[in-house]
Amino acid sequence: MPYRYLEHKADLLIEASGKDFPEALEGAAKGMADAIAKVGERDSFGIEREADTLEDLVIDTLAGLLAESEVLETPFSRFEVKKFESKGGKFKLAGVAYGEKDAPKKGTVKAVTYHELMVKEEKGKTTIRVLLDV
Repeated sequence: MPYRYLEHKADLLIEASGKDFPEALEGAAKGMADAIAKVGERDSFGIEREADTLEDLVIDTLAGLLAESEVLETPFSRFEVKKFESKGGKFKLAGVAYGEKDAPKKGTVKAVTYHELMVKEEKGKTTIRVLLDV
């Protein structure tokens, strides 16, 4: 599994790991998606983000996925990073979320928070820890 839920008193703490940042971010997005709904992949929507830090990119990407899925009424089940680059002190990302329009939800995520946020890169592995307000 690309993610795991860690114990937290009131909210949902996700830890995701991968061989690189994009893979770890896909795992964190999967953890968020699974907390909201279990859906197929009949529909999709794209997302592009830019940030000064990897931490900001995590928050902005997950918050963007959450907002787009709400606006489009398309809970997603998987996020795939299509493009990731670091250029001129900025990080850029483009990806596609796959889900199912008008699918029933089992839970609600109110916000993606900076509280307990961590991005750690070492020895060919990236770990992301992010707290969701549920």
